[in-house]
Amino acid sequence: MAEETVDQKRLVVSTSPHMHDKKNTEKIMYIVCLALLLPIIGGVYFFGIYTILVVLVSVITAIITEFLAKRLRKREFMMDGSTIVTGILFALVLPPRIPLWAVIIGAAFCIAIVKEAFGGLGYNIFNPALAGRAFITVSFASLMTSWIAPVTSIMSLDSITSATPLGEGFSYAGSTSDMYIELLFGNVGGCIGETSALLILLGGLLLIGTGVIKWRIPTIYIGTVFLLTWIIPGQDPVFHILAGGLFLGAFFMATDYVTCPMTAKGQYIFAFGAGLLVVLIRIYGSMPEGVAFSILLMNAFTPLIDRHIKPKPYGFIPPEKKSKFLLKKITKTADVTDNSDQSDTNKKEGKK
Repeated sequence: MAEETVDQKRLVVSTSPHMHDKKNTEKIMYIVCLALLLPIIGGVYFFGIYTILVVLVSVITAIITEFLAKRLRKREFMMDGSTIVTGILFALVLPPRIPLWAVIIGAAFCIAIVKEAFGGLGYNIFNPALAGRAFITVSFASLMTSWIAPVTSIMSLDSITSATPLGEGFSYAGSTSDMYIELLFGNVGGCIGETSALLILLGGLLLIGTGVIKWRIPTIYIGTVFLLTWIIPGQDPVFHILAGGLFLGAFFMATDYVTCPMTAKGQYIFAFGAGLLVVLIRIYGSMPEGVAFSILLMNAFTPLIDRHIKPKPYGFIPPEKKSKFLLKKITKTADVTDNSDQSDTNKKEGKK
């Protein structure tokens, strides 16, 4: 009896999943926060101390909104870091001098409508930060089209109106190589966290190196934009991948676990579709930038992609495929056998 008791204690019955990873939601989200510090630092350096207020107000509003939403839904509030990531990402895709009241409205929309109204973390259809940006763009279009040039001092609140690289009024007096360098380091007008492609790339490599994201979506997304703009006459592929929010969207938003496909093949389709939409919107659409809407539109296709492209079950062995020649041979053999049996039967009946 003693041995049976010991064996029974060793048997643990539990629901799936039975294989666990050391990374949980909280650890993953805080790694993303660490990676996002790089574009935050770039935003403060290029656009001044006011950008820190935008980030703080966005994060605090997101946390308070989720706390209230959980109370209304009678659910437990857990600080898993996902709300902080949403608040930071939303702030990074806003103009540097946007009023704080607009930040509060947008951050509350991200959490209350896009995330909690659909059931909370893991149930939202669209990326909350990008959906909040789209909401603010539609509701307060003038605020989302007011851009400034990089400031001379971090502590300065003064600003000079300037066009973004993708805007119609953008012009650069130097050489093309100098312009590429400015775009790479981020010394141009734009949203708070999207101008420095180099800092975003370093943060994205940190996520790939720690296993938080895979290389598929960022590589295919950026590569598609580069390839298509290289094929279309009159377009500069290097300019298109460095300008705007392509790098920020590719590494930090298109790779969202909830709103991107589960399978590798599905992620290829998702990233290619998003890259195609960016090129179509930028070149043939009425909007200068298309990253946000390209990802949101592909978020809508994610359930359809997951429905038709399913992962193979663990241990699945595909059935053996028989060649057409072998099938024809088997069919002919069966026909010959049937004919011979019929002739034997006829002979026996004739004898009788």
